[in-house]
Amino acid sequence: MEKSTNPFYAKRNSQHTKETLVKLVLVIFTYSIILAALGIFGNIISNGAPVLWQKGWSFFTKKPQTLFVNQVEKSQGVEMPAKNFDGLLTNNPDAENWLGHVTPFDQTMEFVQFDLLAHSRIGNGYLSELESLNPDFRLPYTERDHHARVGFQLSSVKKISLAHDDYLTLRQADADTDSPLLPADVPKREIKLNNYRITIAAGEYPLSKAAHDALVPTPLVFKMRQTFADDEPDKINRTIIPREQTITIESNTYFAAFDEDERGTLPLKSEQEVPFLRIFHDMTLPAGNHTTTNTALAILENYGIQHLHNTATGAVVVNADVTGLTVPKAFWQQLTAANPGLKTARVSAVKQTTPYIRFDITKDTEIQLDTDDRESIASANAATGKFRTTGEETHSYSGGGVIGPIVGTGLLVIICMIVALSTGIAASIFLNEYAGGGSFVKTIRLAMLNLAGVPSIVFGLFGLGLFVILAPCVTSTPKASSTFMVPLVKLGSKPDLRTIEEQHILVAGQSDLGSDQLSTLAAVHSDKLIYDGWIWLSLQGWGTSLIAGGFTLAIMVLPVIITSCEESLRAVPMGFREASLALGASKWQSIRTAVLPYAFPGILTASVLGITRVAGETAPIMFTAAVAEKSELPWQGLKSTGFDAFLDFLQSSVQALPYHIYTVAGRIPQSEYTEPMQYGSVMVFMLIVMFFAAVSVWMRIRIRKKLKW
Repeated sequence: MEKSTNPFYAKRNSQHTKETLVKLVLVIFTYSIILAALGIFGNIISNGAPVLWQKGWSFFTKKPQTLFVNQVEKSQGVEMPAKNFDGLLTNNPDAENWLGHVTPFDQTMEFVQFDLLAHSRIGNGYLSELESLNPDFRLPYTERDHHARVGFQLSSVKKISLAHDDYLTLRQADADTDSPLLPADVPKREIKLNNYRITIAAGEYPLSKAAHDALVPTPLVFKMRQTFADDEPDKINRTIIPREQTITIESNTYFAAFDEDERGTLPLKSEQEVPFLRIFHDMTLPAGNHTTTNTALAILENYGIQHLHNTATGAVVVNADVTGLTVPKAFWQQLTAANPGLKTARVSAVKQTTPYIRFDITKDTEIQLDTDDRESIASANAATGKFRTTGEETHSYSGGGVIGPIVGTGLLVIICMIVALSTGIAASIFLNEYAGGGSFVKTIRLAMLNLAGVPSIVFGLFGLGLFVILAPCVTSTPKASSTFMVPLVKLGSKPDLRTIEEQHILVAGQSDLGSDQLSTLAAVHSDKLIYDGWIWLSLQGWGTSLIAGGFTLAIMVLPVIITSCEESLRAVPMGFREASLALGASKWQSIRTAVLPYAFPGILTASVLGITRVAGETAPIMFTAAVAEKSELPWQGLKSTGFDAFLDFLQSSVQALPYHIYTVAGRIPQSEYTEPMQYGSVMVFMLIVMFFAAVSVWMRIRIRKKLKW
């Protein structure tokens, strides 16, 4: 039939044109999405791949650190440990332009190994240094000695002018020892000074901040109409003197607050000089090691004597023998000289050899070093001064790598998925297999669908309120600020003295005090925790911690997991259930053997969806778990042992990769040094997500091949 005589031709031609246009629009939208994705991922890969190539595995294995950009002078014979020299080369790809005469060598250092015996006395600062040099060593103690002998070292002669009261205290301390600090004859010097007895009339006067600060320690009663702002140090405010007052003040206060020639000082009704004598005793301490009492050392530290003792609390008493400690020889000499009550055994000198690199800086240049490498090269050349810098810039988070955020993200995902999968699979089994079709079940399903669309920041605020602030804890040391406390049983074990001091625990003498009374006592003594021998149920929250972040993420992802798992269960044919029941299986046996194995691929898909979502969340963990910077991994630096160490691990805060990317990209000053860290971190995150997606696809295909139905 000819086109001119076909009545459907025009309409058919019009439909063909419409179909072509619709297809073209769909193609444009589809390829626009593909091109946008290629542009985003291409930008990440093109900028992130060179960073990973340059830094290598160190980008994965180093913690995030500050990058130091140093302007360095030409120098010869610069030294640093070989392991840090590798980091220097990584951060400076242009090192061949200024690096010369690289020579490896071994540096031998002298150490002392010893056992620390029970009943030793050791100062707080020396104990802290000893523990830092021996990372596996932590000394719990239950006793302090306020009367133990203490020591200090002087590298040169020290001249001191002692006030008379301090002189008398030191002389009394010398009477109780065979090695006095003071010589038998100490010259006395008298200085005539004036105090001022002044009278201020009642009234309202202008007062400067300097005059106000000088008057605060005096007995003068006055009231400011307005406080002084920190950014307005020269401002004059009005003060009220409520009544006429007469006080005696020192000369420095007089000239600061009552010199009428100065602006902002108070006028006087009358004044009178009160002369007095101030007596000083001039003495000289020779270089070397000295021992004295705790009281005397507390006075000497006010005259510039340096030491690591805590004169306010006394020396720590060692409870039990500690074996196998190692310290550098220089610190050993300082330790034994400063702690006369130290008891040691099996003392032996050992030598340790460390690979070092010696090199020349052939010209003035710019060198990039992360925190660890910067500290190592500065320490290695401190004595010789061969590493000389003329300028330095710091760029936060631009050195090091992402091991901390990767580990933190992994731990949060593990806790989240343990909680979410166990709860979600159980809920989906109940809803699909046991629950009826009533309005209540329909309401639950509707709530699940609505919760899936709630913004993540809402879940973050929910987790902050529920888990961080109000979550229940069973503990023998509840927080004094707990909103609700109930005593359960009187079985609490008293913490050791070190824990009491470090955590600011109030040890109540009475065990029959109520929670309000204990909280009041703790507030009076500025303590944070309470111990009275009882085990308490306390609504005090878990704090910013792994467990709080994991539970928050689990609640956020539960709707997705429940919905996906329920769909997987619903996809299993009803005949599987009926056949199993017909063979005599119980309801649960039928679900376990004839339903769950065939729904497993869908459950696996739900798990992967949950992992990829929670791994990339920032808002929930920002409120509940993540910190911007942390030098240790969650299991490092724990001070407890056994099950308590596991609890401390769960209650520790962590870094997380999405929050780290947010910090690097949005919370620190941007520069040419921060940009590589941004793209490198994003690419690492993308690789991790792609890895999980690939594994899930492989597992789903493998399982489906085995389960044919």
